[in-house]
Amino acid sequence: MTLQAGQVYNKNKLVIISPTSTSTRLSNFGKFVFKIPPSDLIAAQTLFNHLNQEIFLDKNVAVAYVANNEYSESLTREFEMLLKMKKFVHKCYLDAGNFSAQDCVEQAKNQGAEVMLLVPATDITLTKAIGVIDNAKGLELIGGDSIYNYRVVNDAGEEAAQNNLTVAIPWHRHPNSQFNQTAQKFWNAEINWRTATSYDATQTMMKAMDEMGGNYSRQKLQRILSSPDFLVEGVTGKIRFSQLGDRQFMGNDQPVLVQVKPNAKSGKYEFIILEEGS
Repeated sequence: MTLQAGQVYNKNKLVIISPTSTSTRLSNFGKFVFKIPPSDLIAAQTLFNHLNQEIFLDKNVAVAYVANNEYSESLTREFEMLLKMKKFVHKCYLDAGNFSAQDCVEQAKNQGAEVMLLVPATDITLTKAIGVIDNAKGLELIGGDSIYNYRVVNDAGEEAAQNNLTVAIPWHRHPNSQFNQTAQKFWNAEINWRTATSYDATQTMMKAMDEMGGNYSRQKLQRILSSPDFLVEGVTGKIRFSQLGDRQFMGNDQPVLVQVKPNAKSGKYEFIILEEGS
């Protein structure tokens, strides 16, 4: 949607700040389109580094993704490029009419896969990805931010935990943070990374408009946002943009890794942040 709408926004010199778009095709897409979350390139690198730390670098990787879906293809493409001389040993198309989760896993294993990357879209293909998790015994599972969904822990929590499902997301809530407590009370529900990035997108736009001092114009708003002096202390970290709208990540303001684990008190499965070295 951002790729389509962004063409109109750029043409008419109107700023848009996307809270959830991660496709690498949006990098340098146009100077009026700004993005809060890290791109799929950064997410892929974070997952790849995790595999490296887990001594999976030399192991074969398969993928289950959605053909012709911008997000799914973007993350899949970026991760495959990190495999250097290697490629995915098997590809499962979650959108195929004859898709079978069991066949996907069996065929991947037959090709020597030991790791499976899951990149569904947030539609019926998520249901199919959950089917892969249910059948993935013996495969190490990793995934993109679309896997961060309550249905995964509700429908396949035990299997996800057994297969060390690890997901790269832009931000993860901390139960003791003021933002988490305030937002949870406001919405009367558990919040997720999309809540935080949407909040940051709104805060960023508001601060830039404040700096216009009442002298509003589309071009001036774009210049303020892309200025190297513009900085917002957001929930997801410091927010600063390049001249062409890409967020400039600094220090620890990178994607975080979460794994599915049982809650120590309730026993229910949930996404838990993966601490360094653990």
